[in-house]
Amino acid sequence: MTVQPAEEFVTLKEAARELRLSVSTLKRYIYSGQLRSYRTPGGRHRLRRRDMAALLGAASPPAQADVRPPASADAVAEEVAERVDRVLRRRLSRIEIEVERLECSVEAISAAVRRAAAPELLDGRLRPAAREGCEIKVLGPGCRACDRLAALVLEIARAVGIGSHAVHRVRELDEIAEYGPTPMPALVVNNQLVSAGRLPSKSRITELLRNCLSN
Repeated sequence: MTVQPAEEFVTLKEAARELRLSVSTLKRYIYSGQLRSYRTPGGRHRLRRRDMAALLGAASPPAQADVRPPASADAVAEEVAERVDRVLRRRLSRIEIEVERLECSVEAISAAVRRAAAPELLDGRLRPAAREGCEIKVLGPGCRACDRLAALVLEIARAVGIGSHAVHRVRELDEIAEYGPTPMPALVVNNQLVSAGRLPSKSRITELLRNCLSN
């Protein structure tokens, strides 16, 4: 049944704390039919306080209240299904992020190949010289991996004493192509490509930016 707004409901964690039972014990009471549960639109269990009071009245003395009845096959199956669902969702998210990264890489590499195959597109332009001081660029036309790298670089730059004004997010394919056929995301420090095709560790980025400060 779905949760009715007029009733007073609590979550499983809240009920477990009030009844001094574990969440798994409450679930066993629910699946065995001893405790009535209501579902939210998102599928979460909610309990009514009066049902909880009725459970206490029908239960054994407090010293035996946490005796766990055997789990039913349906309860075990539901718990396993929930765990499998969480694992699959995490894996699917990682796959989606990798697909986005590869799509960005194809765009960037294609732009670099077109640039190399048609010199007239260069219009006599060269890769701009590095400015005085630290200049950091995060290359990526747009994907979650590129966004994560940009956020991490900005965080570390501030931590090591490099102003955020020195960190630039480069999305334009023409500018990315200046660094050749490069998989995304990529990191450029003082006009040198120092990482491409992956998210460097926090310690590695910190090392690169500190070296930039010392040069």
